[in-house]
Amino acid sequence: MEKENQPMSGEQSLAIITAMIESTRKDLRDNGSWYLLWGWLVFIASCLHYILLKAGHTAPYIAWFLMPLGGVISIIKGRKEDKQQKVKTQVDQFMKHVLIAFLVSLFMVLGFMSKLGLSTYPMLMMVYGVWLYISGSMIGFRPLQTGGMINWALAILAFFASFEMQLLILAAAVLLGYIIPGYLLRSRYNKSTQNSTASFA
Repeated sequence: MEKENQPMSGEQSLAIITAMIESTRKDLRDNGSWYLLWGWLVFIASCLHYILLKAGHTAPYIAWFLMPLGGVISIIKGRKEDKQQKVKTQVDQFMKHVLIAFLVSLFMVLGFMSKLGLSTYPMLMMVYGVWLYISGSMIGFRPLQTGGMINWALAILAFFASFEMQLLILAAAVLLGYIIPGYLLRSRYNKSTQNSTASFA
C-alpha cells in the first residue's frame, strides 16, 4: 500500500507524458481538410481581391465574403467530428485552448483593421505562423512547422510592401503554409489508413 501512495518518479512521469503525446499524435493525424478548407478560401479571396482592385472595382473587398461560408462549414464539420471522437486526451484539451487563443488573436486583428491599417495582413500572417508551428509540432508534421516559419518570414516582408503586394504575399503564405502542407498531410493520412487496413486484412 505504501508503494501505491508514493509519487511517481521523474522518469515515470516523462514516460507517461511521452506515451500520451504519441497517442494523441495518431489521433490528430487527420486528412488535412481544415488546412485545405481555410487555405483555399483565403487564397481565392486574396487573389480575387487583387484582381478586382486592379480592375478598378468599386468594392474589391467583397472577395472576403467567402469567409462566412467557411465559418458555417467549420461549425458543421466541427460538431460532426466532436461526436465521432469518443476519447479526448489532455493534449486534445491543450490543442483546443491553443485553437481558442489563435481564434481570439485572429478576430482581434480583424476587429482592429481600421487602426492597424497596412499592418493588418502582416499581423494575420504572424498569427497564422503561430498556429501552424504549434499544430505541426503537436502532430509531428514538419511541413506545417515549416509553413509557420514561412508565414513569419512573409509577414516581415509584408510590413514593407504596398497593400496590393500584401494581397499576393498573403496568397503565397496560405499556399505554402496551409494548402501544400494540407495535401501532404492528406497523403500521409491516406498511406496510414491503407497500412492499417492491410494489417487487419
